Amino acid sequence: MSKISIIIPLFDRHRFTERILSYYELNKVEYPFYIADGSKKKIFNQKFLQKKFPNIKIIYKSFPYDKNFRLYNKKMLKVAESIKSEYVYQIANDDFFNPSFLKQSELFLNKNKTYTFVGGIVRNFRVIQPFKNVNDFGFFSWIKGIQYSHYKNVYKSVKSENKINRVENFLSSLTYECLIKRSTYLEIWKNAYKFKITDSFELNWFMSIIPLIRGKKHFINMTSTLRQCNTHEGLGLTEMQRLGATRERYLNFVTFLKDQNILTSKPIIEKLLKTKDSSLDIFSPTSLIGKKHFFKLKWFPIYHSIKSKIRIINFYLFYIFFLFHKNKYEKLFSEIKTHFDDKKNI
Repeated sequence: MSKISIIIPLFDRHRFTERILSYYELNKVEYPFYIADGSKKKIFNQKFLQKKFPNIKIIYKSFPYDKNFRLYNKKMLKVAESIKSEYVYQIANDDFFNPSFLKQSELFLNKNKTYTFVGGIVRNFRVIQPFKNVNDFGFFSWIKGIQYSHYKNVYKSVKSENKINRVENFLSSLTYECLIKRSTYLEIWKNAYKFKITDSFELNWFMSIIPLIRGKKHFINMTSTLRQCNTHEGLGLTEMQRLGATRERYLNFVTFLKDQNILTSKPIIEKLLKTKDSSLDIFSPTSLIGKKHFFKLKWFPIYHSIKSKIRIINFYLFYIFFLFHKNKYEKLFSEIKTHFDDKKNI
């Protein structure tokens, strides 16, 4: 029996939730799915999901509306506390995990107790949908290259026995789309809640550093996750409209790690304090990255609004075609399954 639990945080986007559960219902995976629902309008419950998806185990948990990051953090902490499996894998509801990757990762962690988490390759795809605001189906296309290619050596193992050397490589951590020990996952959310994180930029600090304090990272050269990179709504779009983290908050974060006895080594603390702003999602208005970010901050909401209005108009013009559309996920599911079944990913 597997020791893995799948965590899917929900913030609306109900059709994507049904899409991901439909895929694994069809392919009958053994992992239990924990649905952490912080949506404003809730349409799911335990009875509905279990009846619609009888071939997979689902644990549905309803939470207050995620109107701020504090409530989101509280929700994720409650879910992490409720899980008893040895390992967890968190995934967005518009993405797909590779069961073969999870199987290999679990076997590795079972045999190598000094490792905390296992990562693989994250690849992107698009679903082009010009006719409606929810692009859960449409014209499928693969994106060349890999996700997170701009991060420093993210696709590598961090094997050092020395904690200082491991934490130095926190830019190679990135525990999203990784299989991670539940105890470490719980520690991340517990300390993030104590620190009162305000956005995903600050959460990234906990996600990247704490796992390397507790152990090593193993990298498997296979696809771990297929990620839809152009979803019309979601956390990525919301965070794009934020100012980013601040140096003051980061210094408070390092002090917090010290005060909580999570980090006690002066050499590690000194190295963390010298980390460049660009590596911490701190955007200076004068830097090239900062200028690009503030340009997006100014113009992206206008661009997104115009695209949404065009899609609404298109929907009403072509509504009749959607009435006769059957097996809307057939092409998408076929592409996903074919990729995961490739010999490189088994």
